[in-house]
This record gives sequence, structure tokens and C-alpha cells, in this order.
Amino acid sequence: MVTKAATKPKPRPRDRAKTETAFLDAVSRLILRDGLSGVGINALAREAGVDKVLIYRYFGDLDGLYRAYAEHGDFWWSVEEMLSATADAPNAAEALKRGLRHHAAAMRKRPVTLAVIAAEPANRTPLVVALEDVREKRTIELMEKEAMRRGGWGDVDIAAVTALLAAAIDYLAARALKIRVYGGVEIKTDKNWERVLAAVDAMIDGLFAAVPPSKRKGTS
Repeated sequence: MVTKAATKPKPRPRDRAKTETAFLDAVSRLILRDGLSGVGINALAREAGVDKVLIYRYFGDLDGLYRAYAEHGDFWWSVEEMLSATADAPNAAEALKRGLRHHAAAMRKRPVTLAVIAAEPANRTPLVVALEDVREKRTIELMEKEAMRRGGWGDVDIAAVTALLAAAIDYLAARALKIRVYGGVEIKTDKNWERVLAAVDAMIDGLFAAVPPSKRKGTS
């Protein structure tokens, strides 16, 4: 009797997109569970359940994976969503207020981002640098596009103002992950965040009111 030779089954094709997503999701879980120092090649492979060689195949190296994660939409808001949030603002002051409110909402729903913000001053890892680079590029791009949309910001130093107010929002949001109060202000509930953001609105109104009307470009 003639029998057919056994044939070795062909390996199943690898789903690259699924594997890349597994690695990116693993970064988030490791940051939340083990901190920034816990994100390494072996830890990522174990967490993702994928051979670590695929980090090199799909991302080039670990830094390449970090860059891909930094660009991942779930870590930081996109310029497009921010521009959409401020599109119908009648003037520059209102655009800044709406932009910072959207920023606050975006940060409060991103615990991984807040964990990085809280830890990054003392952890200047390649991952932190990659995330910081994306954040800076998007922030600058947003300010430039808003300035073009509104004919400039007049005499308002928008970079310094945005850095100050956004940093305050980031700090309070990061603190609220584990601590309920700061300076006598509750910072865990939507109700109390509205109190904080109302104060931000008032500061922006006062800032733009102090600029001579002739120099308020984009505020008509």
C-alpha cells in the first residue's frame, strides 16, 4: 500500500498589526503597574506574550517601539481634535479657554499619561524622551495653527501662558490619581474641576483684557 508522505503544516501567517498593538498595549500596562523603569525588552515580550525578536523586526529596536508608542493616539491628544474643540470660538481668549478645558478632560481620562507626567522629572529614560518629544511637537504645532487661524495672539506670550496653565492642570490631574485635595481644593470630582477651570477662564479673561484693543490680534 502506498501512503502519502506526511507534510509539515505551513506556519500560520503572523498578524503584524495585532502583534504591534500587543506591544503598545503592554507598554501602558507596565507603566501603570511597574513604573517607567519597568518597561524593557524582556518585560514587554512577557507582558505582550510575543517573542522579543519581533520588537526588532517590527520597530527596529526598543527606541523605535518607544517612538511608536509616543505617537499612539491614546497617549496624547491630537492637534486635529484640539483644533476641532476650538473651531467655533469667537475670539482668541475663548479659543484658549476651550483648548485648556479640552486638555484637562483629555488628561483626566488618561491615567498612563498622568503616571508618566508625575514620574518623568526623575526618570529621563528613552521612553520619557520619546513621549516628551511628541508632546512638544504637537503643542507647538497647535499654537502655530491657532495663530494662523486667528491672525496671531497680539502681545500675549501664548507659549508661556499655555505652559503655565497646562502644567498646573497636568500636576493637579496627576496628583488626583492618589490624593484628593491640593491647597484646600478638592481635585477628584467633576464638580471641583469645574471650580479649577472657572479660575483658569477668569485668568485668561483678565490677561486678554489687559492687552490694548489695538494689539488684540485675532480677538475680534
